[in-house]
Amino acid sequence: MLSKAYYPVFADLNGRRCVVIGGGLVAQRKVTTLLSYGADITLVSPTVTRRLAAYARRHRLRVLTRRFKPGDLAGAWLAYAATDDPAVNGLVYRTALKRRLFANVVDQTPLCTFIAPAIVRRGALTAAVSTGGGSPSLAKLVRDDVGRILDAYAPMLDLLRSLRGAAKRAMPNYGDRKRYFDRLVRGRVLALMRAGRPRAARREALKLLSQSNGVAGPAAAPPHPSSPRRTIAVVGSGRVRAPAPRHPRRQYS
Repeated sequence: MLSKAYYPVFADLNGRRCVVIGGGLVAQRKVTTLLSYGADITLVSPTVTRRLAAYARRHRLRVLTRRFKPGDLAGAWLAYAATDDPAVNGLVYRTALKRRLFANVVDQTPLCTFIAPAIVRRGALTAAVSTGGGSPSLAKLVRDDVGRILDAYAPMLDLLRSLRGAAKRAMPNYGDRKRYFDRLVRGRVLALMRAGRPRAARREALKLLSQSNGVAGPAAAPPHPSSPRRTIAVVGSGRVRAPAPRHPRRQYS
């Protein structure tokens, strides 16, 4: 049985102050990843790699060319310690605990309040793999396997996102929309996307949308036979008909 389980969470680092202590290749990898998520980075190290220096020249981060001081974590949201000095790493960890911010001492799981997963991104689709600090090498292998699976799903996600607005207009009922999207991801549309036929997949999705338009949810009443009808245009799928809202009948005494 595992002695500790880590709760997976996707954090918004955009504009948040993150401090990286260390100027070697490990720190460089951490900085490069943080930059890709929009973090506001301060690097603390007497020396830095050429790439880190280039980042600083392009104003992508701030560099404090000296040893770490506890005050460096003031206002920080997250801290990485990537030095070969156990005393500095321990000081970073203790300071982070006092300030109640996330801290990770590289390759020192007991000195971490979070652990960094192996990440794979395919467009807007992101997957993260962790072994709980047990084997980063295995996590990277699993990440690569997952990445090959995601190659087929990323374009599918783009299609689904592009249909959300039209689906909401055509199907105001949440249950109807859920059934529609479930049908897309479990049927012919996904099969076409996996087969490398995105245009055919989109045509099929729009066809299903036109067929689903106006279908009442479980709690909705069917349209009255004499109700006037209106036309709704769905981009890319032609014209479909939907019933106009029902109006209460007048009561006569």
